[in-house]
Amino acid sequence: MNITKSFGEYPKYSLHDARVQKIEYADDNLILTFDYIFSYENGIEQTHKAQVVFETCDIDFFEILVFNNTILDTFTGKRIELPQYQQDYSESEFEVITETYNWGHAVFQGWLWTEGNPVHCIMNIYFKGDMVYVVE
Repeated sequence: MNITKSFGEYPKYSLHDARVQKIEYADDNLILTFDYIFSYENGIEQTHKAQVVFETCDIDFFEILVFNNTILDTFTGKRIELPQYQQDYSESEFEVITETYNWGHAVFQGWLWTEGNPVHCIMNIYFKGDMVYVVE
């Protein structure tokens, strides 16, 4: 028996190359504020100031992996939770390179920029509600 999983159409919005400027947690929602995100419609690329809201986010399982460098051959790093990220990286920006979604789980991989220097970073987000783009 062959079963094909269809992934459907590509979404209109993309977070690739977008930078998270702020992360907040309020009323069980995780809110990521971006300087801009991309949209693609009818072959036209546009940018929009936006937030992405993960509704009913399980903050106990939200984790951020910050590495000591860009991942090449070997690496070390640390696992931190949101309060520590907000404290240690309040002046940094997380640039999303890869975004992956599956069954209430979002994974963002990219660069954490601090004073112009990038290190590899991965965010694991678990949520029970919707993922909502709030676009200006």
